Amino acid sequence: MDLISRLKENLETDINNLGYELVDCEFVSEGKNKILRFFIYKEGGVTIDDCEKVSNFLNEKLDELDLIKSFYYLEVSSPDLSRPLKTDRDLERNKDELLNVKLKNGDVILCHIKEIKDDYLLLDKEGEDFKIAKSDIKTIKIEIVF
Repeated sequence: MDLISRLKENLETDINNLGYELVDCEFVSEGKNKILRFFIYKEGGVTIDDCEKVSNFLNEKLDELDLIKSFYYLEVSSPDLSRPLKTDRDLERNKDELLNVKLKNGDVILCHIKEIKDDYLLLDKEGEDFKIAKSDIKTIKIEIVF
């Protein structure tokens, strides 16, 4: 099991119990620094106090787990609009948004989600419904319209 999977497995329930949803987690190198980032969601929005509360919890819990041996910086934030939607919960939360769906074959579809199934999405593109297998999708992001 990789590091991110182990972190999610060990921390997701506790983060939920604090009143937040763990949307994503990443461990990245930026320059010479290693950064462990947690993205959290809360109905009504995530505040700085929410990030601080989860960060304080994670500092203690990560020390107990001792899964990362090298020095790293911990960041906790809300997910931004430009990040890919990865989970069914992400998709459900953003059903009313115009989405940019990039397929593995290179096609791009601007659409809304009508239904989320285990292996496919039912999409609405300009009033026309169609199915797309989840396995055919490369990324889904919110389409930001100015």
